Amino acid sequence: MFVGYTTLRAAVSVFLVLIAAFVVTGTLSSLYRRERIELGERRFGEGQMLAARGDMEGAVDSYREALLFSPDNQQYRLSLADGLLSIGALDEAQAHLEQLLQSDPTNGRINLALAQTALKRHKVNQAIDYYQRAVYEYWPPNEIPERRQARWQLIELLEARNQREPVVGELIQLYASAPPDPQERSKIGFLLIRYGAISEAEQVFRNLERTYPQLVDSHRGLGLVYFASGEYVAARHEFQHALHLSPKDKETTELLAEANLAIDLDPLQAGISSAERRRRSANLLNRVITTLADCWVQRVPSPTAQHQLDEARNVLAGRHSTDEDFSLTLQRAAGQLWQNRASFCPATNAPADRVVDLAVQRIGYE
Repeated sequence: MFVGYTTLRAAVSVFLVLIAAFVVTGTLSSLYRRERIELGERRFGEGQMLAARGDMEGAVDSYREALLFSPDNQQYRLSLADGLLSIGALDEAQAHLEQLLQSDPTNGRINLALAQTALKRHKVNQAIDYYQRAVYEYWPPNEIPERRQARWQLIELLEARNQREPVVGELIQLYASAPPDPQERSKIGFLLIRYGAISEAEQVFRNLERTYPQLVDSHRGLGLVYFASGEYVAARHEFQHALHLSPKDKETTELLAEANLAIDLDPLQAGISSAERRRRSANLLNRVITTLADCWVQRVPSPTAQHQLDEARNVLAGRHSTDEDFSLTLQRAAGQLWQNRASFCPATNAPADRVVDLAVQRIGYE
C-alpha cells in the first residue's frame, strides 16, 4: 500500500512538472510570437514613414523585414509589392502580387497593382484585363475612391486603343456612382459627347442644369448635345446662356460663333422660308468652294477638278433664282464637291471643317 502511494505521488509530480513545462513553453512561445509581431509592426511603421518621405528604397527594405517577421501578413506583402513596383523591381513585385492573388483573387487592390505592373511592362492588353478585374472586384468602403481612380485609368487605356463602346460603358458606370461633384460629372458628360453617346450625355447635363443652374459647364454641355443633334438654334441659346454666366470664356465664345455659322449653313432647319433656304444653301456651297480653292495654294488642280469647281461657281452664280428646286441644286453641288475634296487638296492637308461636315451629312452626302 505504501508502495502504491509512492508511485501515485511520483506520477502526480511528473504530471505537474509536465504541466509547468507546457505552461512555460506556451508562455515563451506566445512571448516569441508577440515579439515577432511587434517587430513586424515596427518595421512596417518605419516603412510607411520612409515612403511618406519619398525614400522608397528604404521603405522596401523595411517592408521586407516586416514580412520576415510576419510572412502571412497580406498588408505587409502588398505594401512591399507596391514599393517594389515604384522602384522598378517588376519581377519581384509581380511574384509577390501573384502569391497574394492566389489567396485572394477577388481583391480589387491586388488586381490594380498587377494592372500597373503590366502597364510598366508595356503589356497594354494584359493591363486592361487586370484593370477591368480591379474595378469590378471587391474594395473596402474606405477605398472606393481608389477604385474610381482605377476606373479613370482604365478609361484612359481604352481611349488610347480607341475602344468606343467599352469607354462609354465605363463612363456610365462612373456616372452611376459619381459623388456630387459637378466638375467630375461635367468631365464624364463631355467625354460621352466625344464618344458619340449623345443621349447619355444629355441626361448628365440636364441633371447638372437642374442641380447647378448657374454652372457654365452644364449649359456648354447641353449646347454641345444640341449641336451634335443638329439643333443649332437650341445650341446657340445654351452657349449664349453659358457666355452670360462667364462673359470672358474663350471656348464658349468660339462655340457660339460655330453655332451661328452652322445656322447660317443649315438649309434644312424647320420653319424657314424658301428664300432663306436658298440663301443658306448658297452659303454652304460658297464656303465649300472657298475652302477647296484655298488648297490650291499648295497644289496645282487637275483639269477635272478645275472643271468641277467652275461648274459649282456657275451654279452659285444663279443663287438668286426663284425656282423652288434651286436650293436642292445648290445643296447637291456642295455635297459633291465636299465628297471629292481629296481631288483638290493634298492628302496630308485635307480640309477640316466640322460645320461643313455636319451640314453636308444633313443634306444626305455622308
